[in-house]
Formats: sequence, structure tokens, C-alpha cells
Amino acid sequence: MRLIILLLLICRPAFSLAQTESITGRYFNMLDRIQVDFYEDSSFDYSSKMWNPVFHRYEPLSESGFWSMAGDTIILNPHLEKKRFVDFSFSESKFEGDSTVVVLSFNHIRRHYDIAGNLTANDTIQFYQLDFAFNELKKKKLKRVSSHQSIRCAFAGYIPKEILTDERSIVVPKPSEKLKSIFIGCYELQGTKEFLITDNSSNQFTLNVYSNYYSDGQIRQMRLLKKNKRVIYYRIKENGEFVQDRFWSDTDAKLIKQKTNR
Repeated sequence: MRLIILLLLICRPAFSLAQTESITGRYFNMLDRIQVDFYEDSSFDYSSKMWNPVFHRYEPLSESGFWSMAGDTIILNPHLEKKRFVDFSFSESKFEGDSTVVVLSFNHIRRHYDIAGNLTANDTIQFYQLDFAFNELKKKKLKRVSSHQSIRCAFAGYIPKEILTDERSIVVPKPSEKLKSIFIGCYELQGTKEFLITDNSSNQFTLNVYSNYYSDGQIRQMRLLKKNKRVIYYRIKENGEFVQDRFWSDTDAKLIKQKTNR
């Protein structure tokens, strides 16, 4: 019994230190070029030159704010209420013309809101890269729409047959089987979704994806996971769990604390 008590007394200081260990300092990920500085006054500076964690696409993001901790979870800007960053709409219609083809239109619309929630500006651009398939989500049925050719490398995965264009509308052959749905996937949509077709005679389909930008902050209640005194995880799966190491790089989902801490 005395031995157990002695061990508990010895371990208690180390345990207390781990619980109160500061996260202040600079954390960095070379692959995604993300840098986060945590300061003692509970403020932070966040900078990502490539990967936008809000929109899940390659786009720079730089913001400042305040952080707090709940257990091993770091929360950036906990005082800002959550808002929808992505909305979308899908429509179908008919046009008189060639019955052997289908017209597909894909619009990425960026909307900017002020602090009061008023829409101040919007613009429509082409998707970075978009994959689609009629009726079934199978590799051989997928086609890719992009303004540039995909880079083929060991980590690229399966690359569908590509339609290279700078236009937001394309004309493709109408499938011989009855049109039931269209599967569409892209960074802007944050995944792949199935859109049902209600009228088999429809031959024109439009997908609008809206990216919402808020002037008071894009980083809103963002969660990070503190693994230990020098590692923080920052990518979250759809089920809410953090990505902890990926097969091609053991730092892909990590922020590593730098030696030149502030």
C-alpha cells in the first residue's frame, strides 16, 4: 500500500505538468504550408498558402483571432458562431434541339457578406476540377471536367477521362439507359453527391455551388487536436474524427512545433 501511495506522489507532478503544458509557439506543416502561431494572451495567427480548411480546396487563407482549450482540443475563435460555408442547388430543364446530347452547366459562385450579414459582392467562376457520372458511381463511368490536365503521379489515384475546357457548360452524349441521377464530386462541393433526375425527358442540368465568405472571419470554432507538446492534428474526417497520419507522409495531417518558438 505504501509503495502505491509513493508511486502516486511521484507521478502527480508530471501529470499536473502535462495537463497545464502550454501550446504557445509556432507550428508548421511543410506539405500544406500551414503555419499557426499561438500566443500567451490566447491570440493566434493562422496562415495557409495552399490548403483552405474551410472550403477543402487549394486556396490561401490568412486570419487572426483567439483560441481556447477544452481538454486536448484547441478551438480557434470559439466566440464566433458557426455559419454555412457551402450551399448548392441543382436544376433540370428541357431545350429543343439534338435529342442525343445532354447539356451540363457547372457554376462556382463566391458570395461575400459583411458583418451585418448583407451580401456585398459575388462572382461566378469555373470549378477547379469536377468529376461526374450518370446513374452509377463507378470509375469507368466517371468523366472529369477541368481547364487543365491532371498531373499523373504515384499518389494521384484513378484519373477519369478528361474534358478540358475553359467553359462552364459542356455538351456530352446522352446515355442510352434511362437517366435517373447524376453523381457530381469536386472540392467546392466538399465531396461527391447524387442528384436525382425527376423527368427522364430533361436534357439540361445545372449545378450551382456557393462558397460563402464572411468579413468577420472564416475561421469559426475550428477544432485542432493536441497530441503532445510538439504535435497538433488539424484535418478532420467526415465522421468528426481527426486524421492521424496518412500513408505517404507521417506529417501530412500534423502541425509540428518549431524550435524557434515565440
